[in-house]
Amino acid sequence: MGSRWVMQLGRIREVVSQIVSDFPWSAVRTHTKAREQELEQLAYAVLEFGKMQYQLYRNEITVVEVEELAFRFRETKRAITRTLELLEQHGLAERTDLPLLWKLHVADLDQQSRGGGFVRLIRGHAQ
Repeated sequence: MGSRWVMQLGRIREVVSQIVSDFPWSAVRTHTKAREQELEQLAYAVLEFGKMQYQLYRNEITVVEVEELAFRFRETKRAITRTLELLEQHGLAERTDLPLLWKLHVADLDQQSRGGGFVRLIRGHAQ
């Protein structure tokens, strides 16, 4: 029984190796690049939403909720969290003590957005 099992595992390994070698890896890289661009666009939309909230409520701290953003932008919570992490890397977002709430630093973002600084900043990260 043991040698038969080893032979079956050998066959499975051959099939998996063949599938992996036939897999179009360039398509995966293209998909990843496209997803990075989607996250870049989503990051811009999240910041615009944060600026809208800031202009409406005029609070120094703009707090957003992952679930609300996911619903509003029709994205998964994971995609929103990845987007907020991207913004966090650039100092535009900050985690709070509560897991699904994030602070956005949008109070002085108007000056940066006029010069296109944010778009250049995010694009530089994606490359």
